[in-house]
Amino acid sequence: MTPGGAPLRALPLGAVLPRGWMLEQMRRDLEGGFAGCLDRLTPRAAHDLFGDRLPTSEDPRAWWDAETRGNWLWGYVAMAHLADVPEHRTRVAELLEGLLATQDDDGYIGVYAPGDRYRHAPGENGELWAQSRALLPLIAQYEATGEARLLAAVRRVVALTLRRYDAGHPAFARGTRTARDALTGLTHGLCYLDVLEWLHERTREPAYAAAGVRFFGEFSRMAPFPNDDLALPSLADPKGLLHGHAVHTAEHLRALLWAAALAPDRVPPVHVETALRRLERHRLPSGALQGDEAIHGLPLPEAAYEYCTTAELAFSLGSALQKLGRSAHGDWLETLAFNAAQGARLPDGRAVAYLSADTRLWATAARADSYSLESAGRRYKYSPTHDDVACCCNPNAVRLLPQLVSRMWMGLAGEEGVTAAAYGPCELRTRVASVALTVTEETEYPFSDAIELTVSPERPAEFTLELRKPAWAGTMHVEAPGAADVAGGWYRIRRVWKPGDRVRVAFDWRARAEPYGNGEVAVLRGPLQFAVPVEHRMEATRRYEVAGFADYDMTPADVGAGYRIPVLDARAPDLGLQLERRPADADRPWDGAPLALRHADATLVPLGCTVLRRAAFPLR
Repeated sequence: MTPGGAPLRALPLGAVLPRGWMLEQMRRDLEGGFAGCLDRLTPRAAHDLFGDRLPTSEDPRAWWDAETRGNWLWGYVAMAHLADVPEHRTRVAELLEGLLATQDDDGYIGVYAPGDRYRHAPGENGELWAQSRALLPLIAQYEATGEARLLAAVRRVVALTLRRYDAGHPAFARGTRTARDALTGLTHGLCYLDVLEWLHERTREPAYAAAGVRFFGEFSRMAPFPNDDLALPSLADPKGLLHGHAVHTAEHLRALLWAAALAPDRVPPVHVETALRRLERHRLPSGALQGDEAIHGLPLPEAAYEYCTTAELAFSLGSALQKLGRSAHGDWLETLAFNAAQGARLPDGRAVAYLSADTRLWATAARADSYSLESAGRRYKYSPTHDDVACCCNPNAVRLLPQLVSRMWMGLAGEEGVTAAAYGPCELRTRVASVALTVTEETEYPFSDAIELTVSPERPAEFTLELRKPAWAGTMHVEAPGAADVAGGWYRIRRVWKPGDRVRVAFDWRARAEPYGNGEVAVLRGPLQFAVPVEHRMEATRRYEVAGFADYDMTPADVGAGYRIPVLDARAPDLGLQLERRPADADRPWDGAPLALRHADATLVPLGCTVLRRAAFPLR
């Protein structure tokens, strides 16, 4: 049972379909944003390293284009199918045919020529990382289409890799290089467990689980190394602090969760709790994990976070929600997606900020970051590629919304039923109690505090419908016979369901304050964080050959606007703020601001509806 922390069951791509603003955003991203044309915007995504293979792993960064192309393909496949845009479905099928054509007779798909693959000197290489970037798009396409040859191709690759990286030939081994990024690709390779986990769930073959536990053990035995935050020795250290590249730390959470679920005797669950507790220390009110690009310092309003980290953290929170069954991880996932993620992209999908922050009064290429303290970091600007730094955030941005939608509903692992794990306009199509089931979720969430579910099994059937009760819900009203508010943050409805049954949910949200590390507070209402918008100017600093795309510096139209700061009242209802509902396009809510919180001295709007903003305020 989920309230006791039992795991949930992930559903395949396409079981949950976007509707409302989520569908419109995906279609807009495909038709006018970089999601559907990244390979035309930058050679980093066009370069096919899976076909044009590397002769050696001596160059520690040579695998990077495989990351760019693979992550873009992964997100592009998912978005094309979920948004149901025929021309893009056709194009991703063609791109994946090209990827399949690179498979060698022995099953290999990857970036290294025959003389170097699996034979790398200890230390940096991109073998597992690049290979996982090829396999995950194939898996997504298989889930969307059911083409058996795709599954067969993936299994052949993994069978070869597990033969070559057997117990006597570890995939993870430290070398002698000491550069800051010497193990970047190697430790990204722990994400190969995403492939192994999916295969294990699909086939139940124990070899995949055994390899996952073994790889995590090899990874942990390398410690100490630059990105060892979630290696077992680091987690066992009572004085341990997070210090690694934030993206690595966020993505490694999935491997830790799976290894602990498989082998609690070798990966004690207490280490999962330690990891989650340490991550919480660096969580910002927007849901973001701070890191520019490494994790350091206090969670301040101006603390930067990377879009890659946001995408990986969202994927990992979905994994935590599935494995641990805790409603709090659904809360965090929504907060991250609706604030940090939306607040770092343009609504039309044409650019994202590599580095963003909750309070952001400038977003320019000239701003320094911790990787470039004495020069222009080029990470705070808005760009469709960021290929002058690294084309990593834009491909990951394509993944984020499809992966959120795919985890909004999950199956119950211990009984017949489904769980609404995160909220938003969508439609669930699955099978429960041996019958086909459709659940339509009508809502403008997170801008609306009302949700209506229409539950339509093909014939009457008994099963459980579970609803996440967010910690910020206030009073959550569930209008349905048999609804029970149970401990642990969930509502449960166990009954015989008939086609057309309805469940109505309403929340009583109040404005609340959440602290930053400097004594100021953020303002949230439900899953949305609110900020004072600062009117901005957009200056194109680079234009692309594809019309309509540019890099932009964002500067305040009025420099003083960000420094006129309202003081909130802790004793007043809703901190002294008045809710205002505004006319807006329900399909494009992030272009405007359907909601506002009015103060005597300022108006706050959802952070995701802003470019420049002030998000932290004094509280008296």
